[in-house]
Amino acid sequence: MGTARSIMRSGLGGLALGGMLFLAGDTASDLMVYNKLQHQAMLLVAADHDIPQLIGYPYTTGAWYDATLAFSHRDQVAHCTFQLRGAKGVTDVAVKAGRQAGYRSNVLYNLLGPGTWRVVSCQAMVPGEGGLVQARSLLPGHKQEHQQGWAGSTAVAAAAAAAAGECQPCQAQQPTAGRQASGS
Repeated sequence: MGTARSIMRSGLGGLALGGMLFLAGDTASDLMVYNKLQHQAMLLVAADHDIPQLIGYPYTTGAWYDATLAFSHRDQVAHCTFQLRGAKGVTDVAVKAGRQAGYRSNVLYNLLGPGTWRVVSCQAMVPGEGGLVQARSLLPGHKQEHQQGWAGSTAVAAAAAAAAGECQPCQAQQPTAGRQASGS
């Protein structure tokens, strides 16, 4: 009876220790990825001449616990959003980065592997027309696309509306028997 209780205590202690180690590793992994993505985004912000004019200089990042970090594609893509505060205002910076193949665990990838994350998109939320907020790309190759502002968005919306004009109403697509059955 005493040995069974001792084994159960050891098993529960090992389970608790394993759970704490898992949580510590997961937290360390998230902080490493967050710091890498925030650093890369801040390099892009520093290279952009419009952000200091919009939010003021000097600017600082918000606290890490106010940021968001999410992963997709089996932890191969990281999505991070954090605040950037300046003398004139605040903006959110959203960065998305992908990693190379390697260790499945992000903590092992960052510590033992190459640990490089390639930024695929980085946007700041800036005031637009009518007080609405719009995303502005901070990547060097995408600046010309966003200088068009709402004109580009309007062209895309017009193309979508034209395509929708060719759509048939849902009722016209349903078989006749289906309409009769639902009408009764």
